[in-house]
Amino acid sequence: MLRFCFGASGSGKSTRLYNEVIERSMKDLGTNYVIIVPDQFTMQTQKDVVRMHPSHAIMNIDVLSFGRLSHRIFEEAGLSSFSVLDDLGKSLVLRRVSDILGDKLPIIGKNMHKPGYIDEVKSTISEFMQYGIGDEGLAILEEKSSKKGALNAKIKDLRLLYSEFLAYIKDRYITTEETLDVLCGAIPSSKILKDSVIVFDGFTGFTPIQYRVIKMLLAVSKEVIVSLTISPEDDPYTGFFEEQELFMLSKKTVYDLEKLEYSLLQEQGALGVPSFEAYRNARNEEMSKKNQAGDIFITDKTVKRLENNPSLAFLEQNLFRYNVNKFTADTSGIEIFRAQTINEEVRQALIKISDLIRDGGYAYRDIALVCGSLDSYADIISNQARKFDIPVYIDKNSSLLLNPIIEYITSAINIVISGYRYEDVFHFMRSGMSDFSPEDTDLLENYVRALGIKGRKQWEDRFMRRMPKRFVTAGKSEKASEKELELLQKLDQMRDAISTSLKPLADSKKGTVKDITKALLTVIESNNSKEKLEAYRDKFEAEGDLKKAREYDQIYDKIITLLGQMDGLLGDEKIELSEYKEILSTGFADIEVGTIPQDVDRIIVGDIERTRLCEVKVLFFLGVNDGNIPSNAGGGGILSDIDRQFLADATSNVELAPTPRQQMYIQRLYLYMNLTKPTDKLYLSFAELTPDGKSLRPAYLISKITTMFSNITISRPEDGDFESQSVKLMDSRDKLSVMMREYANGFLRGQDKKNFLTLYKTIKDLLAENGDNSFIDQITDAAFKQYENRPLAKAIALTLYGATLENSVSRLEQFASCCYAHFIRYGLHLEERKEYEFDVSDLGNVFHAVLEKYTSEIMSGDTKWRDLPKEKSEEILNRALTECVDGYGETILLSNARNQFMIERIRRILLRTVDTLQYQISKGKFEPAFVEMDFREAGNIDEINIALSEDEQKNITEKMILRGRIDRVDLYEDSDHVYVKVIDFKSGNHKFNVASLYYGLQLQLVMYMNVATATSRKMSGGKEVLPAAILYYHVDDPMAEGKNDLQPDVINEEIKQKLKMTGVVSERMDVIQMLDSSINGKSDIIPVEFKKDGSLSSRSATLSDSDYGAISRFTEKKIREFGKSILNGNIEVNPYEMGDRSSCTYCSYRSICGYDESIKGYSKRNLDISSSDAMEIIRSENN
Repeated sequence: MLRFCFGASGSGKSTRLYNEVIERSMKDLGTNYVIIVPDQFTMQTQKDVVRMHPSHAIMNIDVLSFGRLSHRIFEEAGLSSFSVLDDLGKSLVLRRVSDILGDKLPIIGKNMHKPGYIDEVKSTISEFMQYGIGDEGLAILEEKSSKKGALNAKIKDLRLLYSEFLAYIKDRYITTEETLDVLCGAIPSSKILKDSVIVFDGFTGFTPIQYRVIKMLLAVSKEVIVSLTISPEDDPYTGFFEEQELFMLSKKTVYDLEKLEYSLLQEQGALGVPSFEAYRNARNEEMSKKNQAGDIFITDKTVKRLENNPSLAFLEQNLFRYNVNKFTADTSGIEIFRAQTINEEVRQALIKISDLIRDGGYAYRDIALVCGSLDSYADIISNQARKFDIPVYIDKNSSLLLNPIIEYITSAINIVISGYRYEDVFHFMRSGMSDFSPEDTDLLENYVRALGIKGRKQWEDRFMRRMPKRFVTAGKSEKASEKELELLQKLDQMRDAISTSLKPLADSKKGTVKDITKALLTVIESNNSKEKLEAYRDKFEAEGDLKKAREYDQIYDKIITLLGQMDGLLGDEKIELSEYKEILSTGFADIEVGTIPQDVDRIIVGDIERTRLCEVKVLFFLGVNDGNIPSNAGGGGILSDIDRQFLADATSNVELAPTPRQQMYIQRLYLYMNLTKPTDKLYLSFAELTPDGKSLRPAYLISKITTMFSNITISRPEDGDFESQSVKLMDSRDKLSVMMREYANGFLRGQDKKNFLTLYKTIKDLLAENGDNSFIDQITDAAFKQYENRPLAKAIALTLYGATLENSVSRLEQFASCCYAHFIRYGLHLEERKEYEFDVSDLGNVFHAVLEKYTSEIMSGDTKWRDLPKEKSEEILNRALTECVDGYGETILLSNARNQFMIERIRRILLRTVDTLQYQISKGKFEPAFVEMDFREAGNIDEINIALSEDEQKNITEKMILRGRIDRVDLYEDSDHVYVKVIDFKSGNHKFNVASLYYGLQLQLVMYMNVATATSRKMSGGKEVLPAAILYYHVDDPMAEGKNDLQPDVINEEIKQKLKMTGVVSERMDVIQMLDSSINGKSDIIPVEFKKDGSLSSRSATLSDSDYGAISRFTEKKIREFGKSILNGNIEVNPYEMGDRSSCTYCSYRSICGYDESIKGYSKRNLDISSSDAMEIIRSENN
């Protein structure tokens, strides 16, 4: 017999039914009573029935879901031997079947590997099963869509995929949806269900397969009772209803169940009436009589739950109805507020909850939160609730894709697939499941990246090479220290541990799924993964994070189950490891851990459809925005919204899931059921802006309610008084931190300043009560933070650098650029990680190395550079380049095609360079005398051995020794003089600037000249040594600019001008003639040009002997100052700004120094002096 229990939301349907079941079960102990509810409501229903039962125990009453009913009956019938294919297995099979079908699925097949797509396919296949759509039904859909090309193609693909899916699992598995079909076959023989009383409660409707189960239950049971939500004013028996009606689902369910009972009676031959309509009329007339055996009608105009709350009772009676009644009385039971952002909306809700707990006498369990979009709100609510010390339970399954064990497995497979790619290896090591410490992992990564180690072979071979230092020439090495050898041995042990652990997986990568799975299990088990996950679980339990503890407790078994499914479903399939990984990743994406609330007194947070709330007194409905209400969940999927609407309109023979339009109307029923759930208070809220600042609109529900309740206004509580917004210590601490910074910067005025001082005092007093003012100290220090230069203690500086400071000119220029960057680089020896790659600095190194070899070979021969034939020059250059390439940076230039192309570019540039350099030499009288001249060759000269301090006896206690190499020194001698020209090769374009010299940023050329002249003086035989020129040569192969028809000689002239050396030369005419003997107007060798009258142009870069002497002495003085400052511990953060240049722009240490112009004390030095002014100052200092 079929019975119904009708009543509005909150009318007491469940209570009425449970009381009836309890009362009847106590009188009739021989009858089984089964209450069937949705899955997520079973535990709460069990609690409710036990609480209501006089004995507080249930003997012949079962509370089950459809799924649990299946398990119970299968156990009774001995049907537990078949394997059920869950969502994980379904994804695996669909993925595999799709790959097998390949091109036979032109639409679905090409998208199957896209993230999330397989879930859409699986959802559609599950829908077909739930709605009983087989090949015949899909054939009808295919025929109906024959003129819709894209839709028809999708349905053809789905039909074929569905068919092959069923064939693949036949006789091996049944799907979760098919368990209900099996249940239908087992119900007739069940003793548990025979002559039982079955109650369905909490459902809004049923799927076709669930209807089939109910039909079988009607056949064997004594009675089936179904509760349905419907207003007393509505006729539940009407066979005519529109989809937009609020209670359409309930009316349709009554109609469908009555039709079900009618067909059952027909099959049993028990009907005494000829038609369904006649049967319905007779049945409904009889069952509507108010007797114990009839349908139950709860007809109270005001539902029991809301009898003491007029505004909520009015909402229940009028929401989504066609009348236009308005409520003009007290609306304190309903409140609507808005907030600027989702974060602020959640915060305001939590402030109100704090008030309710503190002042209203509510417990947390009396309050619930539902969200228009739980995905958008869940994390925000979780984070904010911690600040307010409010316990919440998010009713949402958690994805485990970022769990360490999944990261470990995925990266292990990626290592084998990619051939030990850097990123995969170190992702594996840092997954949280390896046995390597972070420090050891960093060491190994530095080594591997610097040496370019990759590929299985290199990882399985012993590590024999030391960490490289980019020696420019081959054969230069130093004996490895004992410490380096110990480190190398340690790194090799780590290498061996990694390659050994992954060997089973690497060896099986071309095997079957069974082979790969077995190897993967070996990798997992040999790592003691289960024990490590248990240690994580224990850690989280100790910290009170029971949700995380539950995740880590379940994940291992779920992964082993997944691997078992892969073995069982695909075991003998031979696939590539990459395909195995894709299938496994699909399985990982489906792994979820369901949790239950750990605290009795907590706030449930859920959505409007899935979450089933028990009795709540206060409900917060957040995210009542357009797009959430109604939901934008449609629009995607394999079958689009338009597709579904077309199919629904085209055929009535095949029932699919509700169309988007139908779903929108169904959602109204869920809204009605949620909004009428609280007994005391309903809060609705919406945000005005998305996280990225886009405008949000309130949902239609807001205007509907404000129309019904004319006294309701929408508030914006964040604009309220300051005290009411500062209710929780943790939340207020965040607010105070922000306000403290504004206060420190002087931005607070008037009431804002008073609010800050009030909040400051309140929190300080509260913290003082707990004996901890550290938070106040921290934020005060941070807000009023002011950078102050604190030099290193002298003793520490001497420990870092030594009393004899070995230095270079470029290092001193770094000190001039920023003292702190110098300290980090040369005091603490922090460097960027060396990579096995060829970069700009390497290019310069190779240029220098090749030119050194090239020049040295010429100088050691009989032919002068100016006389060298072009063919011989190219031969020497090619030989020098080959030697350097073969020995440079662990043969990095030969490591790949890109770098080998770089070799040819280097060759082209250097051919142009040596040709230009030979031309420049031939135009003057100078000859190369030194190449890569080491400062140490100069001997013990004052220019590089600089006294920094002396004791009372004039003994030197601190000194600086300069190290360096001058690229090339050219000399010209006459009877009385030796003239010196210094050339510095640069891979970039450099110009000499006296202003930069003045600030210490460009000391190199002058210092090189000082060393070169001192060295030449020792070899001059008493001749006077004079500086002639300090020059930069840009190593480059420029292009001529102009029309395509330029003559070769014009092109060469333009290129020579572009390669003209920059720097500064002596203004003496005889010296200029020595440098460029054929100068005529404008030199193409040196930065000199003449006016028509024969005088030097202002564009010439020249210096008088006295001015050069001044900058020489100034440079020595500057170097000495810098040396003293270094040993005095100067580590000031003092970057400079000079025009459009800044020392911070390319600084490697920007993330370390903490430089922030918003913090007082930090500022850049503005170096704005002109070169002429700098020269004047230098002259005056030397007078």
